[in-house]
Amino acid sequence: LKGELPMPFRHTIIASALCLIATPAAAADPMTDAQVEELSAAIFNDIIAGKPAVAIDKVDQLIAAFNVRQAKRALACAESHEQAEALAKKNDAEVTMELTIVGPAWCDGYFYKGYALIDLGRGREALPWLQLAHDRAPLNAHYTNELAEWFKAQRDWQRSFGLFEEALKSADTAPEGQRAPYKARALRGMGFNKIEMGQLDDAERLFNESLTYQPDSPAAANELKYIKQMRGEPNT
Repeated sequence: LKGELPMPFRHTIIASALCLIATPAAAADPMTDAQVEELSAAIFNDIIAGKPAVAIDKVDQLIAAFNVRQAKRALACAESHEQAEALAKKNDAEVTMELTIVGPAWCDGYFYKGYALIDLGRGREALPWLQLAHDRAPLNAHYTNELAEWFKAQRDWQRSFGLFEEALKSADTAPEGQRAPYKARALRGMGFNKIEMGQLDDAERLFNESLTYQPDSPAAANELKYIKQMRGEPNT
């Protein structure tokens, strides 16, 4: 998906304390879709290269670009036309204002800031940014999975499970090539939380379901072995 999607939709905006955190000042000049996508890619490259501090400087530029667009009309991000249509249908009954749907790179700044802060060992600071990414791209299963991981790390098993479950449903509207990995990750997260809640039968079912989307996942296979060990069953 590149650029702005053609179909605007309407959605209720609910004020949240998380939205009161300081965000970078808006840049003087708006960025184009291509510039935003290029900047998002550069941030991603910094993160995978192990340079989260460098990434954060660029992240603030990307968030500022979003703020410039947001000042003119409220925005929401979608990864596909199908996702934009699902957002419109989901929010049709809550109409208060019109939103313009834009491509996913416009919301990457919030997600990458949270991710980079985690890499810097500042996980507590990451939550508001991961939450903002989720709120501004509510059907982005990748963002939702990462938010669920944050709560899993805090041992908030119920909250984490609910977000992974949400990501599993949202993955139905993701770009075709991303649906299977998003679903597999969500199911593994749900399974992990079920283990921690002592519900081994449910956990086993979820990990086996995850293997229907990613059959060669070592993470799922290892968790299934762990479940057998907890039951005192021999591994085959």
